[in-house]
Amino acid sequence: MVPFVRILVLIWADILAMYAMWMMMLYLTNVWKLNFTHAAAIINVFWGLMAIMLLPIQFLVDAFMGNYWMLLISSFSYSAVSICSSSLL
Repeated sequence: MVPFVRILVLIWADILAMYAMWMMMLYLTNVWKLNFTHAAAIINVFWGLMAIMLLPIQFLVDAFMGNYWMLLISSFSYSAVSICSSSLL
C-alpha cells in the first residue's frame, strides 16, 4: 500500500507543478504583456533546464553533501532569488 501512496503523491505534485506553470503562462501574457510564444518559450526553457540540471545536482548531493544540507542551500538560494527579483520589479 505504501508504494502506491508514494506514487499518488508524486503524481499529485506533478499536476500541481503543471498548474503552477499554466498560471505562470497567464501571468506572463496578461501582466507582463508578453506574446504567447515568448511566454511559452520562457516556460519551456525553465522545464528544460530543470530536467537537464536534475542529474548534476543529484550527483552533487550524493557525492559531497547530504539531503539536509542541500535542502538548506536550496532554501537560501530560492529566498535570495525571490528577494532580488521582487526588488527589481
